[in-house]
Amino acid sequence: MKAVRNVASALCATFLSVVALSTLVMAGATGGANAQTCNDALHPVGDGESGSGSTDVPVKFDGSTRPADSQVTVPLRPQGPQTHAKWSTARVRNAATITNVARTRDLAPRAAVIAVATAMQESSLDNLDHGDRDSVGLFQQRPSQGWGTAGQLTDPVYASRKFYDALVKVAGWQTRPLAQVAQAVQRSGAPDAYAKWEQDAGALVARTWGTHAVASVYIGCDSDGSDDPSAHFKVKNGRTPGQAIAAARRASGSAGWYRRCDNFVAQAYGWGYSGSVTANAHWGRLVEMGLSHPGDNTPPRGALLFYDTGESAGHVALYLGNDMVASNDIVSSGTIGIVHRKELTDGTWRLRYRGWADPAFPSAGGTSTI
Repeated sequence: MKAVRNVASALCATFLSVVALSTLVMAGATGGANAQTCNDALHPVGDGESGSGSTDVPVKFDGSTRPADSQVTVPLRPQGPQTHAKWSTARVRNAATITNVARTRDLAPRAAVIAVATAMQESSLDNLDHGDRDSVGLFQQRPSQGWGTAGQLTDPVYASRKFYDALVKVAGWQTRPLAQVAQAVQRSGAPDAYAKWEQDAGALVARTWGTHAVASVYIGCDSDGSDDPSAHFKVKNGRTPGQAIAAARRASGSAGWYRRCDNFVAQAYGWGYSGSVTANAHWGRLVEMGLSHPGDNTPPRGALLFYDTGESAGHVALYLGNDMVASNDIVSSGTIGIVHRKELTDGTWRLRYRGWADPAFPSAGGTSTI
C-alpha cells in the first residue's frame, strides 16, 4: 500500500481540536480473540515457551493483507471479583518491562499476564527497595530465599527473569488458574489475592505486547443481551448513559461520519470532540485509568466497545443494550447504523474485540451537535 494511503486509512477518531478519521477491517478474519465459547477451561495460546499466540489467520484491510504474526491473543480467565486501579506512567512502564522480558524469552502472553498480576499484588507495580522482612522489587522477592541480591532484585529485568525461571517449572501453568500458578512461584501468605488482578494485568499486557494484541476471556457463552448488567459508571459527561443512547438512536441514518468513530461516541455523550487521537489511543488511556474490561463480553448499556482493526487506529462503538450497537461505517460508508454487535466481529467488517470500557473521555471538550 502506498504511504499516502496508509496515512489516510490508519486514523480513527478525533484530534484534540479537529475531527480525524476512523477505520475498520474488511473481509478479514476474527481470529481466536473473538471466540466467546461455552468452554469452562482456559485454552493455551501459543505453546508456552516458543510462541506469541498469533491468530494464524491474516487480516485483510483496504485491499492489502496483514500478516497474522502481528495479531496476538492474550488469554484470560478471571476468577472471582476483579479490581481495577489507575496505573501511572511509571507503573505501566514496569508492566511493559515484565511483558518484554516474556517476549524476549519467547514465552506465550499468558506468562506475562501471570507475572504482571503477581507484581500488581506484591508491589502495585512499584519497584520497591523495601518490603516484608528482606523482600524487595516488583515481585517482593527475598535475597534470603535465594532469588538474588537486593541490588539484582530491584532490577526489573533481572527480577522478571527470575520469576519466569520459576514459572515455567510449574506444571500446567498455561491453563491453571492464575492465583494457583502465582502462589506456586511466590508462596505468599495470601494465596488467593493474585486472582483479582487478572483483567487489569491482561489489559496492560495486551497494550504493551504490541499494537494488535487483544485479550480474550475464555469463560461463558455469548450473551443474548437480555440480562445486561447495570451501569455503575463513575465518570462524568454532559449526558447520562441513557441520554447518550437516545442521542445515538436519533443519529441513526445520519451521514457525514466517515471514519469518525471516536468522535461519534463522544458526541453521543455530549462532547464536541473526544480528546484522543485515535480509538486505540483512547483505549490505552482508559486502560491506564483502570476503566477497561479487556475481553469481557458482558458490557452494561452505555459502555464503549473497542476493537482492533489490523491498523493503528482501531474502532469504537456505543453499546445500546440487548446486544445492539450504534456505529459509523457499518451499514454504509459515513452513515450511523444500529446493528447487532456480531455484525462488527462476524459480519463484513471482521473486527477483533478488545473489550469494553467506561464512557470516559480524557481531555474532551466542546459541545455535541447531535
